[in-house]
Parts: sequence; structure tokens; C-alpha cells
Amino acid sequence: MRFNTVKNFFNKSLVFFNEDSANYWHTITKCQISEKPNKIGKYYLDFSSKVSYPDIFTDNGIPLYSHFGKSHFINPIVVCQYAFGLFELYFRLEPGNKEYRDKFINQADWLVENSINWKSSGKAWPINYDIPEYGLTSPWISCLAQGEAISVLTRANKITSDNTYISIAEKALAPFETSVTDGGLVNIFNGNIIYEEYPSPFTTVGVLNGFIFALFGIYDLGLINNSSRSQTLFKDGIHSLIKLLDYYDIDYWTNYYLFDFPKNYCSSYTYHRLVTEQIKALYIITGNEIFNSYFKRWNFYSNRLISKLRALGSKLFYSHKLKA
Repeated sequence: MRFNTVKNFFNKSLVFFNEDSANYWHTITKCQISEKPNKIGKYYLDFSSKVSYPDIFTDNGIPLYSHFGKSHFINPIVVCQYAFGLFELYFRLEPGNKEYRDKFINQADWLVENSINWKSSGKAWPINYDIPEYGLTSPWISCLAQGEAISVLTRANKITSDNTYISIAEKALAPFETSVTDGGLVNIFNGNIIYEEYPSPFTTVGVLNGFIFALFGIYDLGLINNSSRSQTLFKDGIHSLIKLLDYYDIDYWTNYYLFDFPKNYCSSYTYHRLVTEQIKALYIITGNEIFNSYFKRWNFYSNRLISKLRALGSKLFYSHKLKA
């Protein structure tokens, strides 16, 4: 194991008992909304910790990412999460700090300028590394990148009133209307749709947090354009997610994905906390008590020592898969 891999392993173990020890990539991003949004505002989770980016930038101020120590490149997901942090600090200082505003718009402009044409009329942001386990070879697209990019672009529109951002965001919905087998992001698990973070050609992967980040983005676009297209994609995703939640609950912790189903693969502590906070946000957005029920249950697991020990034991047993 490389030094950084071992370091990451111990960090993920320690954070089960001291969440403040989480490094930049695994900080806890808590739900920060308290009522259903009826317009674009602060993001659903607090990403302000992502402003303190620990790696290097391009000359134009775009964060560069190294995947497992390999050559640096621009990862659209990293760009979006850095942008969320900038927007959060800008939003807190409204009418706004010009430095945070300009840096945020710079990230949004990168998303506009580096969106690729997808099929006949869509837009997408490719991920440029391979994941052999899932059969993914560079470049591939992800609902996580699509959803977060839409959320960044809708907020750039809020600040500037420039509809270019909305035009790109609307085109970014196209992969959510296309199956994985046809190159899109929609997969099926037990008859229910899933927006795929990792659109594997092998089987449904079903990583929960990516699915929910996609729903956040689709919801944001609906707040801006009030289109039946956005509303239908959001409604269909929520309807399906409600039916799928039980597959992610293993009675003491959350299941990271559905790739190995019916085998369980425990989430890391920070991932478990992430999806717990996401579910809380979905309850506030939708008012559906099912989400509130799962939030309370998963939050209980987070604070229960025996649950932490069982989950950590599972992670140690499967330490060769410490990605989640």
C-alpha cells in the first residue's frame, strides 16, 4: 500500500470516533436548510470547508486533482465542491464579498467553457480516469458531476442574471433521460430507476450520495425554470429513491452501494454522515416523513458506539476497498 493510501486508511478509521479529524476530502458537510427552498439560495449542505483547497491550482484559479498520486488534472466534481464553498462564504457575507464572488463565477465559467456536447443536444462534464472495477474507462460521465454542475450554474445565474448558465444547465439534464446502456445515467434496480454516479456497463452500482446530489441539481433547475421536464425527473427520482432506501439500511449502518447486492459494504463514517445529512435535506425539500424516519435512524447509528464498532470492523475486514 502506498503511504498516502495507508494515511487515508488510518484517517478513515480515526474519524469514526473523532469526526473533527477528517481530512479535506472527508469533512462532514451538514444540512444547512431549515425550510423548503422556493428560490435559489444557499446550498443544501455546508461546503464552506472546501474553500481551503489543499492541492494546486491552474494559473486561472481552477483546482487541480491528483487521482491516487497520478498526474494532476481538472476534475469537475472537485471544481463544483470548491465552488459550493466559495458560494457559501459569499452568501454569508451578502451583499457579497467580491473576492468570493469572482472566484465562484470563475468556477462556473469553467463549467460552461468545458462542458462537452453530449449526443444531439445535451451537455456533460467527463471524468478522466479509469475505474476497472466498474468497467469505466476515461472519459465517462457521472450523475454526481452533472447534478453538482447544475447546482453551481443555477447559483451563477442567481448572482449574474446571465441565462447562459441556465442554457447549459438545461442541456445537462439529457443524460438523466437516457439509460446507461445507451450512454446515459439511468439504471434500474429491482424495477426502480437510479441516477448513476458510476454508470457501469456490468450492473447497477447505485451509490446513494451521487443519486441525491443529482436530485439536488435537478430540483435547483426546477426552481429557476419551473419546467415540467425538471419536475418530472425530480419526482421520478424521489419516487424511486423512497422504494430503494431500505436496501441502503443494514440495521446498524448504511450500505455504500448496491453493486455487490445482496452482499453489504458498509459506508465509511464520513460517507454515512453525508448521506444522513442528504436525507435530512430531502425531508425538508419534500416533506415526506419517510425521509425523516431514515434520517433519525441513520443519525442514531452515527451516535451509537456499537454501530460504529461494527461498521469499522466491516471496513477493516474489507480494507482493500476503502474508497467509500
